Amino acid sequence: MRCIFGNFTKVLISNNMYLKIAIINCYADEPKSAPSAKLFAANLPGTTIINHCHGEYIKMSKYDGYIISGSRSCHRDDDDWVEELKVLIKQIYNKNIPCLAVCFAHQIVAKMFGGTTVRNQASEEGFQDVTTISGVESVRLFRGLENPVKIFQSHNDAVLKAPPGSINVINNEKCVQYYQIGSIYCIQSHPEIDIEAAKRFAKRDNKDIKTILNSVNEQNIQSQMILDNFYTIVENS
Repeated sequence: MRCIFGNFTKVLISNNMYLKIAIINCYADEPKSAPSAKLFAANLPGTTIINHCHGEYIKMSKYDGYIISGSRSCHRDDDDWVEELKVLIKQIYNKNIPCLAVCFAHQIVAKMFGGTTVRNQASEEGFQDVTTISGVESVRLFRGLENPVKIFQSHNDAVLKAPPGSINVINNEKCVQYYQIGSIYCIQSHPEIDIEAAKRFAKRDNKDIKTILNSVNEQNIQSQMILDNFYTIVENS
């Protein structure tokens, strides 16, 4: 797995510590070891995994930015932890704190703020091409990436229309792939997934590895640069 700690050895805040980013784990069906959330942590310095779906408390004043993970739960579920997550998202939005909302979180933010979402109608699986520009300009989260870039997809639910007031909306033929609302950067894909993780998931789910990788290899994978860019966004906020 690629580790970008070396890129940030000189990126320090005033107290000589890394920026503090909370990774909000939303995989309620996984143990607290949170293997999916660990994929984010392995690629960003200064991160803390908070197992929100298992009842762990989030102290907002501690963190400079947030990443809200995907989930195998549905964005329309009304479990207590999902309702509490909505409260947290609203606080993040009101306080203008940088937040990366991934897959399930991308969908739940859209529904909260008046977008249109659907269940089980826009399935995508494996590394797929995603546009990195809106209009003629590169989106901030995708800066430095080729257009298009292959990013790992694994979803059935989807956003069909971004919330009113969203900017830099990017669609493909299936659904909304990206939008920004306030300080929340919402992406349908999974930038945390690298090649080895994709292979593990393909084996677990009895999927064809070649189809899942879709020509991505160690030389051309770029999608995790999105996490680098998000770190820079938090740094400059």
